[in-house]
Amino acid sequence: MNLGKSVYNLLKRQSEVYVNGLGTFKRNHTPSTFDEKRNVYLPPIDYIDFEGNSETGYDFVSYIQQLEEIDRSDAKREVQQIVDELLEKVKDQGQVKLDDLGYLVSYGEGYVFKALDLSGFNYEPVAALDGLVEEMPKVTDPAINSADVTVEPAQEEQVVAFTAADNQDSIDADDTDTEAEEYDERSSNNTIWYVLLAIAAVAILVFLFVRNQNTSTESARTDSTASPLEQSTDIAAHDSMAAVVPVDSLAQVDTSTRSAKDVLIPDGHTWQIVIGSHRTLAQAYEQAESYNKAGFPKVRVVPSNLAKNRKKVIWDSYETKAQLDSALVYVQRHIIKDAWPDKITR
Repeated sequence: MNLGKSVYNLLKRQSEVYVNGLGTFKRNHTPSTFDEKRNVYLPPIDYIDFEGNSETGYDFVSYIQQLEEIDRSDAKREVQQIVDELLEKVKDQGQVKLDDLGYLVSYGEGYVFKALDLSGFNYEPVAALDGLVEEMPKVTDPAINSADVTVEPAQEEQVVAFTAADNQDSIDADDTDTEAEEYDERSSNNTIWYVLLAIAAVAILVFLFVRNQNTSTESARTDSTASPLEQSTDIAAHDSMAAVVPVDSLAQVDTSTRSAKDVLIPDGHTWQIVIGSHRTLAQAYEQAESYNKAGFPKVRVVPSNLAKNRKKVIWDSYETKAQLDSALVYVQRHIIKDAWPDKITR
């Protein structure tokens, strides 16, 4: 830590700064005045004074505590260590420079403060215009005697000047930099939390979407598995009802040896209209059921003589070729164009 620069920056906001173990640095202001002897206007100046026995002013320990965000005891210990090192150098070297303030010079058993020279600040007196000096009022401070504000050559070594505009600009710049750093840090932390929340939300949505897809797939698979069985049961029941045809009750017919094809095709029917041919009975029953639900109850499945043969779905069966041709024209025109006639072989 640079003690001189820290005290100088603090004096921009405070009129007095007390450094424990060292003394009080004071900022004094002298307004612009008119020097009648030299017939010039002296510029306003600010200068720094030092009192080694004073304990008034803004506590420098509190400033270090707030600046470094540490405990007061630690801040006090740090300030005391720096002051001890400065005083030790004063005894050994005779003087120590405090940046932007001046010098601590060894004097007897103690030390005195020597401010920086004013000659480098380029504040020049302004000459008064002839004939206007008496008409213009003096710019003086009622509490200060004009004799007191005249800067003697010996006093010029004990003051340091800086303008009010520079002071305010430095204060604003320090405050702005601190606020900008705090804002950037808060913005960075908020951004991290926003990103984490967005990732969590996306993960939850993906999980719910996949879960719903799996549930829908299992439900569809269950329905598709159960559907052929239910359809086969319904079709079989329908076909068993359709297979009942009027017979002579007095005729003794042994149906125990009749095939399923004979039951579906009435006796005497030799022609049929085929509207579909499938490799499996399930596919055939599915087509037949769709036509039954559409209002065509005579559509049915005719099993093949051999298991490897294709299973036919017929529109109906007929006794004569003329009946077949008449019905085929209607079916091909209004029901299915690919229907074809087929000779029944028993």
